[in-house]
Amino acid sequence: MKIGYFVSHYLYPERVDQPGYADEYAHGGTEIAAYHLAQEIQRRGHQVEVFTTARDGRSVLEVDKVNIHRYATQFRVASANFSWGLIRGPQKVEVDLAHAHYNMPYADYSALWYAQKRGVPLVLTYHADASETSGSRLRNQLQTFYNRYLLPRVLEEAEIIITTSKSYVTESHHLEGYQEKIRVIPNGVNLEEFRTKLTKEECRERLGLPLDKVIILFFGNLVPYKGPEILLKAFSEVYQDHDEIMLLYAGRGPLKDSLKSLARDLELEDEVVFTGYVDDQDKAIYYQATDIFCLPSVTRAEAFGIVNLEAMASGLPIVASRLGGIPDLVQEGENGILFEPEAVDELARALLYLVDNPTERERMGRAGEIMAEDYSWAKIAQRTEKVYQELLEGE
Repeated sequence: MKIGYFVSHYLYPERVDQPGYADEYAHGGTEIAAYHLAQEIQRRGHQVEVFTTARDGRSVLEVDKVNIHRYATQFRVASANFSWGLIRGPQKVEVDLAHAHYNMPYADYSALWYAQKRGVPLVLTYHADASETSGSRLRNQLQTFYNRYLLPRVLEEAEIIITTSKSYVTESHHLEGYQEKIRVIPNGVNLEEFRTKLTKEECRERLGLPLDKVIILFFGNLVPYKGPEILLKAFSEVYQDHDEIMLLYAGRGPLKDSLKSLARDLELEDEVVFTGYVDDQDKAIYYQATDIFCLPSVTRAEAFGIVNLEAMASGLPIVASRLGGIPDLVQEGENGILFEPEAVDELARALLYLVDNPTERERMGRAGEIMAEDYSWAKIAQRTEKVYQELLEGE
């Protein structure tokens, strides 16, 4: 089979750590999922053509393990790149099936255009609802227009819609009426990538972190829907009686300065560390160096949370919001603790419990490692391949 992947942003294969990259070119769960799935589908003997935007005004064809067609970005609204080439360019390449990955406009519409023009099946992985309230006025207005007038066309025309969790099928109002063609296939994790041979102490020494602290990790973009401010407030409550803890924010984003300011106001400057952008090659070290992972998301824009899987593969207990597809991964009392979104006191109690109970941290971490085995990218690709075969063999 020859599969076309349509995704608004797609990871660059080289190490990219220049200033501005992480802020200007989205690098989150959807991008990670599309990247690893494309690689794994290719390993299964299929050809994958990726159609995406470039981080600048140059159109290029990259030949990695898959062919990556990057089309020049003409303008950007928030984190969404817009490229006329992404609409026209793919028509010059022949594929048997179009697979769109949606978490922001408008690669999904490019896939719809391709499928209709070429007469091929359309698969849509619906990664998350795109918020209509979490950005600038212009961004929110454009997203509202897209959600109301363009996204429904893609959902209607897709032969199969993939969601990453059972919860999202009923929670997302955009998916109402499409249940009969929805398949649930979670995102995956590269297990070997997060099983470093370095000890916790060696990782901390490499990162310059203290050996005698219980370190809580936030990994991801510092954006409103991920709730990093909620975590800082909860951390402040726990710190009042436990000065042996530290909070580590691994990632970039527009909230970094306000979080630093809040840390100063709370007199926690020395206990809260901001790493900036962390390259994929270094992720495992940060997970291995810490003791508790926290994902305090506040909206359904966090539909799954690949970072939860990464933390599980790394043997960390998880404290996360009871939101979207997160409860499908984080089993209460088994591999972590759930709390209601934005409930600072409840989050503080969950963190306090794990800070005070190292044996529980270890037990939950081991349980998460075992659970992560079911989410290898090889297994996820096999399930996705069956969807492709169902469509192509049914024609």
